[in-house]
Amino acid sequence: MIFRTLLFFLVMYLLIKVISRLFLPSNSKKKSRKGSGFFYKMYQQQQNKQNRDSRSKNSPKQDFDEIEEAEFEEITDEEKTTSKSSD
Repeated sequence: MIFRTLLFFLVMYLLIKVISRLFLPSNSKKKSRKGSGFFYKMYQQQQNKQNRDSRSKNSPKQDFDEIEEAEFEEITDEEKTTSKSSD
C-alpha cells in the first residue's frame, strides 16, 4: 500500500515536471535552430515585417487620397442612378 502511494506521487511529480517544461521558454543557446521553435520565430519575424510594411505604406496622405477617391466613386454612382431613374 505504501509502495503504491509512493509510486503514485513519483509519477505525478514526473508528470508535472514534464508538463511544466513544455510551457517554459527555451534557451536559444541550448537548442539549435531546428524544430517548431525555429518555425515560430520565422513566423513572428514575417508578421513583424508585414506590420512594418503596412504601416509605412499607409501614410496619412495616402489614407486621405483613398477616402477622397471612394467618395468620388460614390458620388458618381449616385449621379448615374439618379440620371437613369429620371429618364
